[in-house]
Amino acid sequence: MEIVDVLAICGSTREGSHNRSLLRTAQQLAEAPLRVEVWDDHARIPRLDATRGRPFPPAVGALRERVAVADALLLVTPELSRGIPGQMKDLVDWLSILAPPRPLVRKPVVLMSASPNRFGGVFAQLQLGDMLRRVGAEVLSDFDVAVGFAHRHIDADGVLTGEEARDDITRLWRRVLARVADDRPAVPA
Repeated sequence: MEIVDVLAICGSTREGSHNRSLLRTAQQLAEAPLRVEVWDDHARIPRLDATRGRPFPPAVGALRERVAVADALLLVTPELSRGIPGQMKDLVDWLSILAPPRPLVRKPVVLMSASPNRFGGVFAQLQLGDMLRRVGAEVLSDFDVAVGFAHRHIDADGVLTGEEARDDITRLWRRVLARVADDRPAVPA
């Protein structure tokens, strides 16, 4: 099978965050033919406001193009006040502007989150999933991974040690492979 290109974005910019640890673990657990590239250029993405738009700022245009060519998108979101942080909302808003290449339309998207609370960020996932569906993304909701009590499952080195969460991520990747393979044209023998 040819490479399955997954672009991964974490909504937390804090180096020691549980969500960044979750993303690193997901990247480590991805086996061939998956290739998980982490996008981490938050500082160059401006806040979205009514006076901005086309032409897109260069960093926004580059992100839109990169998302457009990815086979799938992995979004790892922190949860603040039972919702997504502003920086994650700005990213989704920039990606959802209806201008070519319309990177989120029909894009398979999987969601992950980690939180010190017992729910693991599911409220943020629900909000993010709803936003993405409204702009035409194909949110693979039954693939979600939420790690509750994350501080108990991530060691001092930022490694996700919880076997259940690691197994959930491995299952997620198998399902993403199957889902993307369904979209690929058959190769003539």
